[in-house]
Amino acid sequence: MTRQRLVAVRDVGPVAETFSALDVVRVPKDRYTTAELADRAAGANALFVHSENEYGADLFDALPDLRVVGKPGSGIDNVDVDAATERGITVTHTPGMNADSVGEFAVGALVSLLRKIGPSERHLREGGWRSPEWWGRELRGETVGLLGLGATGMSTAERLRPFGPDLVAHDPYVDPARADAVGADLVAFDDLFERASVLSVHVRLTDETRGIVDADALSRLGPDGVVLNTARAAVIDRDALYGALREDRLAGAVLDVFHEEPPAPDDPVFGFENVLATPHLAGAGRLTRIEMLETAADSVVRILGGDPVDEQLVANPETL
Repeated sequence: MTRQRLVAVRDVGPVAETFSALDVVRVPKDRYTTAELADRAAGANALFVHSENEYGADLFDALPDLRVVGKPGSGIDNVDVDAATERGITVTHTPGMNADSVGEFAVGALVSLLRKIGPSERHLREGGWRSPEWWGRELRGETVGLLGLGATGMSTAERLRPFGPDLVAHDPYVDPARADAVGADLVAFDDLFERASVLSVHVRLTDETRGIVDADALSRLGPDGVVLNTARAAVIDRDALYGALREDRLAGAVLDVFHEEPPAPDDPVFGFENVLATPHLAGAGRLTRIEMLETAADSVVRILGGDPVDEQLVANPETL
């Protein structure tokens, strides 16, 4: 009996045993054109993917035997789910599984930025010592605005609470009781920016959210405002953000995601002393990554085998 073929455009070492009954073809993690992907994935019954490439109609049409696309992680904005659904291809992911990791990272990175930990460490290595210029801001006394109150927004809010900031949130899709559970006021979009001194972004990238944090929204944060983005870069207007940072209309930013990943070495983000930039690490806690890989791999194997799968892990359950 011919074994079904899984083409992995990512590392599968931690889940090799889960895929042991499949013919696994490992494609080096890199950026590819649709034609290059189609060539490397020829004969695939399943794809196991990351965020580096686009998976859409043209690729699906070139892979007539494709039945499932598995992506560990919550965001599937690089997979055309509608095109997959039209062709009967199931798209699986792991929504919410990295929430604790993202929340922990977000709060740690925010504290690091506000307390100037990175710059002060460099200052010390260069022979400096403490002085009032290194006095940082405490979360106590800040107002953190959460844009999005899904799993990662809630996790971040829960981890912020012991530090004592005021919390406000905007999410038109949740009940006020959800905000009440973490002590946050649920407010309108404009009010979020009027009240917040720190903006923390926790929404998926959709047509609705693309560029939603624009120049006007950023201006409402004021010159003491800080932006934290562990979601998707395109939610924020890049030119507006860089302009506000360059002209001191914002106090700083934590950026874990970028419009181009990895960002080019000459990206202006590396020229800002008040920006903490990290390589898309928020959801990459070791335990979390293994759990997501195992869950996504198990879903792929189940779908290929015709076995039941948790529909919460499927973006288009109508294909099952």
